[in-house]
Amino acid sequence: MTMFRQSITTGKSKVTMFKEGTCPRCHEKIQVPDDREKILCMYCGEEILVKKALGEEKAVDYAAYGENYNRALQALQELIRTCYKPMQDFKKNLYEGVFQNFYSSHRSMFEAMEYVYQQEEKPDVWMKKMVSCVIEAVQEDLKTYKFKGQKNQRLLDYNFLISVYLVPAVLKYPAEVSEPFADMLIASWNETFDTSIGKARFDDIDSGFHRKLCYITTAVCEGLGKGEDCCELSILKEYRDRYLESTEEGHALVEEYYDIAPTIVKRIDRQENRKELYQDLYEEYLVPCIRKIEEQDYEACKTLYQDMVLKLKERYIQ
Repeated sequence: MTMFRQSITTGKSKVTMFKEGTCPRCHEKIQVPDDREKILCMYCGEEILVKKALGEEKAVDYAAYGENYNRALQALQELIRTCYKPMQDFKKNLYEGVFQNFYSSHRSMFEAMEYVYQQEEKPDVWMKKMVSCVIEAVQEDLKTYKFKGQKNQRLLDYNFLISVYLVPAVLKYPAEVSEPFADMLIASWNETFDTSIGKARFDDIDSGFHRKLCYITTAVCEGLGKGEDCCELSILKEYRDRYLESTEEGHALVEEYYDIAPTIVKRIDRQENRKELYQDLYEEYLVPCIRKIEEQDYEACKTLYQDMVLKLKERYIQ
């Protein structure tokens, strides 16, 4: 049986067709409008898909669904179990190759995730289960470390795994599941572990290695309305090039800085109070550093610089 309902909207006649369907939850007969994707069953109150109520939705291949469900879950859990010092390859000359290998070797996992996402009636519920399994696996592993320092280092490894490999790889995979899964994983991760990892893509991270910038200083100056040619930036760049780069130890410090500074800046920029954060950095570190340079106390400046990087690393990467 088919019924019609006519309504007047902005002076034009709009006809809605109703068809008889069956609620897939309580199996009661219901009248289903053809201009909706989802409706609430008048008997059980469950939200249901119109196509499913009308029997028009393609039947789910439960064997394939189960296979892909398990493959995605097991691959995510295995990723956590096999996490080993992901920071050691996060360097300018290594990251691109390591990331591409990571992406290729986990492509089947992303394919499985997309398959389940397309078949699920409530994909958000399924994604929440996947994310919870990842976080629970990390929590169980962290319990095996007795000392706080060891536990913090392990969590730092996981933060790098998620932020510079897994999330960028998920976002690189061209599928509908990519963006919502990355968003849910990041939100749950930051809430659980009190971190602030961000949603970075591979190109954004990789491009940071190829620009020899004073990342944090530049971000601070721009955040406070200063130009790229401001005197603070010029002084610190000259200090970097003439003093730090002139020694092996100083060069190593600069290289470490370039490895982590782009990620730190991106995460600060996502904070609502980023202007206040940049103001604090300016007053606590940059101004004192410049004073030490002007006094030719270069070692004291280096100590302040190291302290700044360590504090930012602990706050935005660990």
